[in-house]
Amino acid sequence: MDNATDNDTMLKELATRFNINVGYSRLRCLGYIINLVIKALLFSKSVSKLKRKLAGASYNNAFKIWNSIGLISKLYNIYIYINHNLIRIITFKEC
Repeated sequence: MDNATDNDTMLKELATRFNINVGYSRLRCLGYIINLVIKALLFSKSVSKLKRKLAGASYNNAFKIWNSIGLISKLYNIYIYINHNLIRIITFKEC
């Protein structure tokens, strides 16, 4: 569940029918929190700098920017390279 107030309403309604602790059961944008943690681990404080570099960069320039960051970024480039083309996706799945 995300931070929408509708989720508070839903949990309160469920609590009337089931044994639910509303305050304990509420998750706060878990996907977003995980995304922030991973970015912090991979890029430390340079996430904004990376976003500025990538903004408007061509496919080839973005590839070079990602490649200059480190091993994880090279894996990311491999992922993008494979998923950029259906034939590459099929070939990868066959491997």
